[in-house]
Amino acid sequence: MLTDKGKISVTQLAFLMFPAILATAILSVPGITMHYAGHDMWMSPFLGSMVGMLAIGISLGLDRMYPGKTLIQSSLLILGRWPGKIVGLLYLTFLPHLTGLIIREYGEFIVYNALPRTPMFVVMGTMVVVCAINVRLGIEVVGRTSQVFVTLFIVLLALIFVLLIGELHPAEFFPFMEKGFVPILKGALAPAAWFSEYIVLAFLLPYVNRRKGIGRTMLGSLIFTTTAMTVTNLFCLFLIGDLTDTFVFPVLIAARYITIADFLQHIEAIIIAIWIFGIFIKISVFLYIFATSMAEWLGLKDYKPLVSPLSFLCMVYAYWIVTNGGGGIASLVSASANVYTMMFLLVIPGLIYMAALLKKIWKPGSKDGARK
Repeated sequence: MLTDKGKISVTQLAFLMFPAILATAILSVPGITMHYAGHDMWMSPFLGSMVGMLAIGISLGLDRMYPGKTLIQSSLLILGRWPGKIVGLLYLTFLPHLTGLIIREYGEFIVYNALPRTPMFVVMGTMVVVCAINVRLGIEVVGRTSQVFVTLFIVLLALIFVLLIGELHPAEFFPFMEKGFVPILKGALAPAAWFSEYIVLAFLLPYVNRRKGIGRTMLGSLIFTTTAMTVTNLFCLFLIGDLTDTFVFPVLIAARYITIADFLQHIEAIIIAIWIFGIFIKISVFLYIFATSMAEWLGLKDYKPLVSPLSFLCMVYAYWIVTNGGGGIASLVSASANVYTMMFLLVIPGLIYMAALLKKIWKPGSKDGARK
């Protein structure tokens, strides 16, 4: 068992989940969904959220059957030592890949939109160092910082929406379902990949101190995140229309529409602030999961010595995953990448949960593995 005895509340867990899903999705999803679903792009997050609901169900189901165990630990009990170790190894190769992708997307966004003369290594490296310090301080600190930064995230995002109301063109809502349901379904693939990240609950639930009402809280978190993503899509549609899919970060373009008199301009700086707040929490969450999962897999009692080398490894991945220079991230947020993500975040955990259910059915008289 790890030496991190820190605990977070259900509310803090909900605060952690909001940027874990939305921090990267909020800038990219509008353009991706417009490409496939056209003017019906606002409907795609609703369909994608079904994957989030499934991920929440899998996480809570595993936690009920194996309380106090993370996905890495429960897979050993469900599948056996060596198959469980192989599953854990798969995640230990996937997590730095995913975290490196998040770091790279952050670096490209900041360099190309705010600090063009700053080396990307400096931009990414400073963020990773701060996140590593946050992770070393434990899950309680990660949870508390999420409460502060997510509150700022929500307030600033709401401010952007309020200031954009006067620029909206609701006529862009039509034609409604011009090409039928299939394009909407295709557009839902990208949001579904982001919503599948709700599976991180399977790694974080053992650190929650009181479980009462956790199902309702997570469902509320899902509804809130889906609403935020849908509203973001609607604002981009009403502002930019058919040109939404021509921009990598359409929300940033939308913010540039804001001009009040001659003194309130360049509001895109608020979008950059929102991005930094959200990405700080997201990188911290995934780096914490990576470090604790590695410690569990190796049988260590303390994850903290692993944080620094694993942070460096994620930085290496941030460069390795993109070899074609600027704009490479856009090619990675593709249909194949979404399928790859959901394979690890939804399919494999789903199969593990099914194996646990079958094991329980076949051995109804035996004690649950989690109680041993």
